[in-house]
Amino acid sequence: MKVNEVIKVECIDLNHQALGVCKIDGFPIFVPNLLIGEVALIEISKLTKSFGQGKVRKHLSFSPDRVKAICPVFGNCGGCQIMHMSYESQLRYKVKMAEETFKRIGHLDNLKVKKIIAMNEPYYFRNKVQVPFRLVNNQNRCGFFKKNTHEIVPLEVCFIQPLEATEIIKTIKYLLDEYHISAYSEESHKGILRHVLIRKTIYNDYMVVLITKSEELPHREEIISRLIKKYPIIKSVIQNINSQKGNVILGEKSKVLFGEGTLIDELLGLKFHISEKSFFQTNHLQTEELYRQIEKYVDPQECDVIVDGYSGVGTISLMLARKAKLVFGIEIVPEAIADARVNASLNNITNVQFIVGKTETEIEKLKAIEINTIVVDPPRKGCERKLLEAIIERRIKKIIYVSCDVATLARDLEILSSSYNITEVTLIDMFPQTSGVEAVVLLELKK
Repeated sequence: MKVNEVIKVECIDLNHQALGVCKIDGFPIFVPNLLIGEVALIEISKLTKSFGQGKVRKHLSFSPDRVKAICPVFGNCGGCQIMHMSYESQLRYKVKMAEETFKRIGHLDNLKVKKIIAMNEPYYFRNKVQVPFRLVNNQNRCGFFKKNTHEIVPLEVCFIQPLEATEIIKTIKYLLDEYHISAYSEESHKGILRHVLIRKTIYNDYMVVLITKSEELPHREEIISRLIKKYPIIKSVIQNINSQKGNVILGEKSKVLFGEGTLIDELLGLKFHISEKSFFQTNHLQTEELYRQIEKYVDPQECDVIVDGYSGVGTISLMLARKAKLVFGIEIVPEAIADARVNASLNNITNVQFIVGKTETEIEKLKAIEINTIVVDPPRKGCERKLLEAIIERRIKKIIYVSCDVATLARDLEILSSSYNITEVTLIDMFPQTSGVEAVVLLELKK
């Protein structure tokens, strides 16, 4: 077997990135756009000592789970991975992937997913969009990157973000061209517009963030005037300045160009201030499903003291505080804690205390307080080992672990399983058409 060789294979599995897994004399080859049971001629594109990569040259048979992707650039754009699968098979894949990850990484052989909560309409769901603008061959381009590259696939239509967001992006591109404003070039570190970030609320209010290399933005007033005239749904326009090289999207400095610097959004009857830097789940309908599941697992009582680790802008803390005695929200980002305190005031909730710091450090300072339940919703890297050890040492009766990365979740569940029963696992399909999934797990202290 060698690179560029064409080989007939059968797909026997899908990996966590939804790549087809094929084996040639036991040697694994990973192939995009291949589903379980399909036979195809593939061209070997890369070989390492432990695995290979290939691309489909010709399908010889098709899976009954295969559908025609509605997006014309699916497979080219890196945004979606499984749009070629029927929605029912997407859900089955995510459950199987989660259970296999629990077994492979967490050595939790018998841990099963109780259910996955699906979307009725698994399209146009993202309430936050980040689109890169780049100068390519002296022409402005905007769109999403091809997988594992910084090559832009031009944006014409997108089926996982609001139609209005796509039209706003395309209008900004048109205005840049009309006013001869250059998009950013990664190679030369020149040009003006780097990204456009768009947020949408449940009220259909929009925030547009123009991320520029410097404070220079020619024809600023004309651009804003024409944007808000064409799209009255835009309630806020912000310029964010990022002069650094690299992949970080937002810079430290922002200034409001139109409207307020924040929007008001709502989740389960609670209102939240949202800024351009706020962490807020990107799928409104499924976030409410997630939070209902969290509340069901916590089952907050009037006498309960609850810790919300990695609390962000306070969404989970405030939801639980409506029924609990006291909630401590702990978050390392000071700006998020400032937003959380504003949100508590906005909702007239007084039985919550927000603390700036690392959850694993701050929980040690609450030793004098009996904590009934802890909710953790860490970033993709999972919980710090020190936090897991502190929870075990404190013998907190109940843990609700929320995760967007099943691999780090499995790692942490293995550690916690020495002292806790893993009572139930629910998945929420927060990211349809992609291989990602959100998990919420109920753990209860062993007697």
